[in-house]
Amino acid sequence: MVYLREILNHNKSRLLQSKNIELVAYLSISSPEELTNYDYDLSPDEKIAFKGYKKEIIDPQKIASIISKPPIKGLSATSNIYKFSGLYLASKEEQKAIFFEKYSQSDLKQKYFLSRIEPALKSMLIKDTKEGESGPYSTLIKRILEVDNVLDSDIDSALQAIYSNDFDVQTQILLEDLEKSLLKIRYINKNTEEVIKDILINFSNAVQKIIKDRRKNHPDFKIEDEYDVQDILYVILKSILPQLRAEDPIPKVGAKSTKIDLILRTEKILLEVKMIKNLDANETNFIEELKVDFESYHECKWLDKLFCFVYDPYKKTKDIANFNDLNGNRTKGNHNFKVEVIVVS
Repeated sequence: MVYLREILNHNKSRLLQSKNIELVAYLSISSPEELTNYDYDLSPDEKIAFKGYKKEIIDPQKIASIISKPPIKGLSATSNIYKFSGLYLASKEEQKAIFFEKYSQSDLKQKYFLSRIEPALKSMLIKDTKEGESGPYSTLIKRILEVDNVLDSDIDSALQAIYSNDFDVQTQILLEDLEKSLLKIRYINKNTEEVIKDILINFSNAVQKIIKDRRKNHPDFKIEDEYDVQDILYVILKSILPQLRAEDPIPKVGAKSTKIDLILRTEKILLEVKMIKNLDANETNFIEELKVDFESYHECKWLDKLFCFVYDPYKKTKDIANFNDLNGNRTKGNHNFKVEVIVVS
């Protein structure tokens, strides 16, 4: 299997330098939380499209006036698919017919992009992929949508053909989705929560090799605090979940500011890491810390699942039920997320 990550990272770095409407479209699909982190160079009409990508609703008459402008040198508002998609998102009901017509006129690669803009197009995409002509994009989309049995050798051939052509936003989005599909289905065959849980449960057993049984003349690794645990988990999880991010602060609750240890934003998962050290008497203080942290996590409105991983190598926990009592749903106002505490020694 051709290795995708290096190529995707390289092309993402190139895309991030553009600061144009193409970057806006890309981020709205791949990393919507980063959409407002850049200063873009946009035309007046593209600025309206940008608002659509941010899910702002614009006066339908204003959108219609932009789309109905006479073509200039043969180019209309629908010619730039990235601008047009943002305008559609700003006034979906009124522009639905034009958008769906644009879909029917597109090639398969662009149809895939438009289906990511408008999920209601997915059933049409599946039909078009099954009935359309064969080719590298058809092969990869079939694999992503699981509409056919696609061999590894076919994926390799398709990727090689695509790499030899221009690498645009639509290709980047498609290949990022392909990578996620391969990681989820072929290599793991489990959902993200199951993968994380397996890694956490087996952490203590796995690290024995590096803390007690290193090769001759190689020093053992020392795990002295939760930062060491966090770094090891980052390396393990990042290798199979490339979308993982490290520490990120969240807004203060009262006078306290909390940092999230590990983040999977697209999966709506957070991972909090604790280590009970040799000088700690028992788990009591950690229970209280977690209870306070839970209040801060309600500031992450997108959060669905919080894993709390407690590494207890010195077996200081007197009663595991104290941690288990933290499991379950946490609700504050309109926000709810699920907590699962995993303790290993």
